[in-house]
Amino acid sequence: MSTHCCDHVAPKLDAIVNLVRYRKILWIALVVNAAMFLVEIVAGVQSGSLSLLADAVDFAGDAMNYAVSLAVLASASCSASIG
Repeated sequence: MSTHCCDHVAPKLDAIVNLVRYRKILWIALVVNAAMFLVEIVAGVQSGSLSLLADAVDFAGDAMNYAVSLAVLASASCSASIG
């Protein structure tokens, strides 16, 4: 089973349908997570709650993950148009 772990073939970019839809969904998720980060930072500082601050950091991490995913999609589409 371990012999197949690195034997993946990524699909061509033009084979991926609804790329615009994926980007839109990622942008929505990014905005929601960033907004929740700000809300929980403010609420956590005002109330002195470490739990809210920890959850805010989690939202920030999620937002960064979506930002990296958008950057990867952008670079993949740029390299596909060049090559």
